[in-house]
Amino acid sequence: MAEKKIGVGIIGSGRMGRLRANLTAGDPRVGFLALSDADAGRAATVADEVKADFHSGDNEAVLSHPEVDAVIVSTPEHAHADPVCRALELGKVVLVEKPLDLSLDAADRILGAVRRYGGDLHVGYTQRLRRRYLNAKEQINQGRLGRLLTARMSLYNPQSNGKEIYARSPHASPVTDTLTYVVDIGLWYFEGRKPVRVYAQGGSKIFPHPNNVGDWAWAIVTLDDGSNISFGCSWIFPDNWPAPITTMGMDIMGTDGAIVIDDSHKGVILATKKGVPSPYAPDATSDVVFLESMMAGDWSLGEFWGPMRDETRLFLEHAATGRTIPNTRPEEARQTLDVTLAIERSAAENRPIDLPLV
Repeated sequence: MAEKKIGVGIIGSGRMGRLRANLTAGDPRVGFLALSDADAGRAATVADEVKADFHSGDNEAVLSHPEVDAVIVSTPEHAHADPVCRALELGKVVLVEKPLDLSLDAADRILGAVRRYGGDLHVGYTQRLRRRYLNAKEQINQGRLGRLLTARMSLYNPQSNGKEIYARSPHASPVTDTLTYVVDIGLWYFEGRKPVRVYAQGGSKIFPHPNNVGDWAWAIVTLDDGSNISFGCSWIFPDNWPAPITTMGMDIMGTDGAIVIDDSHKGVILATKKGVPSPYAPDATSDVVFLESMMAGDWSLGEFWGPMRDETRLFLEHAATGRTIPNTRPEEARQTLDVTLAIERSAAENRPIDLPLV
């Protein structure tokens, strides 16, 4: 495929936008880089760090810039719809951070823009690019598990992470912000089947939440063929938990085999007298750390390594060449949002919820 130099605009220059900017700036396919943020000073700081060609406190100035071909939207979760829809209207190739948004109305606005403008939209469910999850998907596709019957998938975070997330997005929750990663993977593994019912329980003893899922939630999702997936999440691990970002685990069972994934990061342990700050919440430290628990990846020797690097580079390759890549499609992301919102509603109302939500 012919490759061309492309211009990239990054909307939102916070934690994720800064990572995307660093990864984009180092890609040889990128000939022009522009950044924006509601905080113009932050946009200027990150632009200086990555030597961007243009920066602004106005998203429109980047979205409509004539040299921008592709857009990465890294605004807070509840503020995705406006820049995504505008970028699609302008004919840009778009990558938006997960989740698609935090409401089905906003998600449907985005899907409407995809259809209206023939848009090319990808959703940043970064964990799909982790080798262990890709490998499991390959074994499932090869038929080595037979027909999938059931699965258990869990994801836990320390309280310090929850505080950081609620500070930027008060309407988020462990379900819509973090469990969404494993819901995406679960529905991807059970591809071709539709979720039809959810029953969930949750709690909010530390972080208040209107749907009683501020701290944790457990849910059983039933699919249209009778198979089911059990999902669980929490933001209640203590701040000195050795995996400072995320502890994950999966069991996937079929008629002819099973895959068990231990993603607790116990394979690489650091013990130190000097303390290690959390890469997500710098005020939290621990003297014993399970390394490599940062879901996006890690800074090492001046470079950022991990699934977000792979996802960003694949997106840029797609924008430059048109190559097909395994990113989450907007329709899949909308279904994942439907399930996570149903989990919240089920926990709040203490009853099963049928899908899709209306």
